[in-house]
Amino acid sequence: MTEDYRAAYLREKTLRKQAEQMLEDKSRELYDSFRKLQQAHDSMQENQKALLHNEKMASLGVLSAGVAHEINNPIGFIYSNFCTMSEGMSDIQTFVFTMDKLVNSDADGQKIRDAWREGLTRYDVEYLLMDFESLTSETIEGLERVKQIVADLKSFTREDSGEMDLVDVNECVRGAVNILSNQTKYHAQVHVDYGELPKVKGYFGKLNQVFTNMIANANQAVDENGDIHISTTYNNGYIEIRFRDNGHGISKEHMNLLFTPFFTTKPVGEGTGLGLSLSHGFIEEHNGRIKVESEIGEGTTFTIFLPPADD
Repeated sequence: MTEDYRAAYLREKTLRKQAEQMLEDKSRELYDSFRKLQQAHDSMQENQKALLHNEKMASLGVLSAGVAHEINNPIGFIYSNFCTMSEGMSDIQTFVFTMDKLVNSDADGQKIRDAWREGLTRYDVEYLLMDFESLTSETIEGLERVKQIVADLKSFTREDSGEMDLVDVNECVRGAVNILSNQTKYHAQVHVDYGELPKVKGYFGKLNQVFTNMIANANQAVDENGDIHISTTYNNGYIEIRFRDNGHGISKEHMNLLFTPFFTTKPVGEGTGLGLSLSHGFIEEHNGRIKVESEIGEGTTFTIFLPPADD
């Protein structure tokens, strides 16, 4: 009896050790699997950041030529205005120095008055002063234009911080319209209607990238002198941003693939196939959604729904 008990005890002890060893082995396997999964997750996040950056840089490359042209135009007439003002100032300076010399001479009052009137006519002083006013106004307008272009470009390229902030959707859309104006103005008519909107809690840079992508796609979809309608409204507790074009439309078989990464109907080298996929992800990140309506030969409408920020 004692021998049977001892044998049973040893057998149970052996089985317990085997179970403990098996549990330790499985725990180690689980830990190793978790560590590999964590590394894979971190790698995916880094790859996603790289994809986002590459897509933004690809868009920036397309925008850069247009932005340079948009800046070059006002810089051109600002330079021309300053050259004109410099020549005018030289004539006025000559007139002032001549009159100063005359006043400090022994000339009588009548001679000074005659010289004054003659100098005003010879140097077109009255015309120059009036011209300076318009040139100054035009120059300030051009500088404000350059300032706005640079600000919109900075908004497009800026990296969002980790924390969401209050975002003015209308300002975000306006920046996207402005940054793409050099592309659209030679190809399509852009009609914008801004409604009164509450602010959203989100990332300005990501929303700006979404809106820029929507306008760029619409511009590529329309023929010469096509129409792009952009509107913002607040309906039924949601902010709606609508992008409607009268382009070629999207086929039914392509509709289901629109937000698939790397799917594109553009020729090789003209699109990454990431624009709509990233846009869809950004909007979902803001607890919103995108609705697409399209008819072949009629055009396409993308409507973005975003919830307002909590009061």
